[in-house]
Amino acid sequence: VIGAFASMGIAATGSGAGAQSNVRGVTATSINVAGLSQASQFTAAEVKLGATARFQVENSKGGVFGRKINYVETADDQGDPTVDLTQAQRLVQQDQVFAVVPTLTPVADQSLAFFAQQHVPFAGWGIDHNFCNNNYALGFTGCIVPPPSIPTTGTTWGALIVSFFKAHGQGAAGKTAAVISEDNSVGQTGAVVIGAQAKKAGLKVVFQKSDLPPTPPGDYSPYVNELLSSNGGKQPDVIFVVTSTPNTLKLPGALVTAGFKGVLTNAVLYDPRAVSIMKNNSVFTQFDVPEDTANAQMQQIVNNIKAVGGPNVQITQPTLAAYFSADAFVAALKKTGKNLTPGNFAKAIANFTYQIPGTIGPTKYPAARTQGAPCGTLVYSDGTAWSIQTPFSCYQNFNYKTGKILNY
Repeated sequence: VIGAFASMGIAATGSGAGAQSNVRGVTATSINVAGLSQASQFTAAEVKLGATARFQVENSKGGVFGRKINYVETADDQGDPTVDLTQAQRLVQQDQVFAVVPTLTPVADQSLAFFAQQHVPFAGWGIDHNFCNNNYALGFTGCIVPPPSIPTTGTTWGALIVSFFKAHGQGAAGKTAAVISEDNSVGQTGAVVIGAQAKKAGLKVVFQKSDLPPTPPGDYSPYVNELLSSNGGKQPDVIFVVTSTPNTLKLPGALVTAGFKGVLTNAVLYDPRAVSIMKNNSVFTQFDVPEDTANAQMQQIVNNIKAVGGPNVQITQPTLAAYFSADAFVAALKKTGKNLTPGNFAKAIANFTYQIPGTIGPTKYPAARTQGAPCGTLVYSDGTAWSIQTPFSCYQNFNYKTGKILNY
């Protein structure tokens, strides 16, 4: 599978841009990249829109050091790790791309390890373990899904909920929380991590289970009943739904129908197409959102996306994730300099900060090799529109086993 680096154009000669024709995917005037995503969650159209919107801005200025970024395709891994690796190999060995941008898939353990072995830079949303401790990985919010051997997380989601309570004259004292996730390794880790976040924020966790099947059950009533009685027979004040999209499309609505009155929150379904489904729900995003009309930086991003997708295009979370992936990649290219090689790119991001002030980040490398940017926004759906519930802000990271706050 893994060929010799030289046969793939990894090495470079010369010091000027024009002397790099033997660097895979790089010429004096162009850089070839491609996206890799799980289309069932990040469609090819959304991914291409976000990435090309950012690349078009840079290309219109003449590119990065005279090189325009050519977006070749968006490969679909079908949610299958084996297909993901095959697609990754094809992009590198056949299409000869310099980098894979954006990388948006949670089943990329093998492909991201392959990229590291082959010295292929990749940028995306760090929703896979191999965004952590990987010299060629550039996560726009860092290492956000670390393996159990790296017990780090941010205080962000819990802190955003508590900030909401405080804004309404309430504190965390006495507030109770329930955490539910899916019965798989990702869900089990997620329940532990989010439970720790809730406790760190001062909430009393009265329920923390990974008992929901990953394939949506036909009947959610057992899970609804256990959640609504988890606070000594009463409802908790907050329910964290830590599940993938299929279950998040169903469980929160069942809880609302059953009469849940507290804060119902997830981190998946901020999407203009889901606003009615998410009625009375709060969603945690790791970045600011287009609804923040007072944020000039965000509104410029909206305009850039509309310039490609049209004035009525729906700007989704996958579109934004692709945009930020591309933006971080461009920033890293500029830091790398004219002599663009995979090795020089890796050196550039080893000590690198990605940020759009008030919008995303800061994501600080090298700390981001083992930590995520502890920033985010809480948005709310009234059934017809999204609004900002807690504005974008940054908090802290901590070791969820020891509770110790970490330097970031």
